Amino acid sequence: MKKTVILILLLLPIVLVITISFAGRILSIYHHIPVEKVFFVDNVGDALDDEYLFVVNVGETKPTSIRIFPEMASNKKVSFVSQNESVCKVDAEGNLSGIAIGNTTVLVTTSESNKTDVLNVLVVAERVTGITLPESKLTMIKGEQKQLQPIIEPYTALNKAVSFESSDPTVISVNPNGYITALKPGEAIITVTTQDGGMNATCKISVTEGLLHLSFDMTGAPNVSPAASGSGYVINSASIDLSPYLKYDDKIEPEAIRWRIASGNNSATLTDTVLTFTSTKISVVVIHVYVGELDNPTYETKLTLFYQP
Repeated sequence: MKKTVILILLLLPIVLVITISFAGRILSIYHHIPVEKVFFVDNVGDALDDEYLFVVNVGETKPTSIRIFPEMASNKKVSFVSQNESVCKVDAEGNLSGIAIGNTTVLVTTSESNKTDVLNVLVVAERVTGITLPESKLTMIKGEQKQLQPIIEPYTALNKAVSFESSDPTVISVNPNGYITALKPGEAIITVTTQDGGMNATCKISVTEGLLHLSFDMTGAPNVSPAASGSGYVINSASIDLSPYLKYDDKIEPEAIRWRIASGNNSATLTDTVLTFTSTKISVVVIHVYVGELDNPTYETKLTLFYQP
């Protein structure tokens, strides 16, 4: 008997809450309950004060929360309006999207009674806090090309622009996209610097004489010119035999070399070492040459060709 009484006492508050809630819903259906107030709230449901700044990053979308009083109001429909959509936009659900750095306000209005509340919004842009390069030291063979791809922190930083500089352009040249070319034996340091904050990272590169195991050199090829990006070549001819431009050392048997189109199969065909463009439009084709297994080659190189008929 005592246990039963205790159980009833424990369940009584829950039953009362459910009963009151249900009664409120029934009341709101059969008796119109007008809206008295609407306000923006924080994560725990408390109303935000007039000094509160809702912060959102450029390019970010964040939800807002509102409460309508009384809780059992019959009509809870609302609309949202941003006072400056060039700074911040708001959708029908109250989600804010940062567009540009600045301040604005977002107004919520109830459909019934035109009750309103205002949210102060500050749109900011994350600043660059650091930059790194995957490698701090490299060894390259004369004629070799690579691309340095810096890592900007944080990933969400707004301004990720960087510049590249070589301490000795006669040894290593670098273009604005980070493509480096080993020109002659020696050493040079490539420095990459962020536009935002002037932070930098470096890579020391040593260039040696020698022949790459596999490499392409199309210098002097007819109807072919170096691509402006610094990687690959522009070709104006619809067909070309690529074999004269593949360079390899004496470790490789010619019969062991395999050719394939890695990208751009819809634009060209490859018969043995002869590439033929089938497209009449500007196309990009990547040729993959390798020795060994395709999934785990012993040696390999790739050639990017930009076809401009």
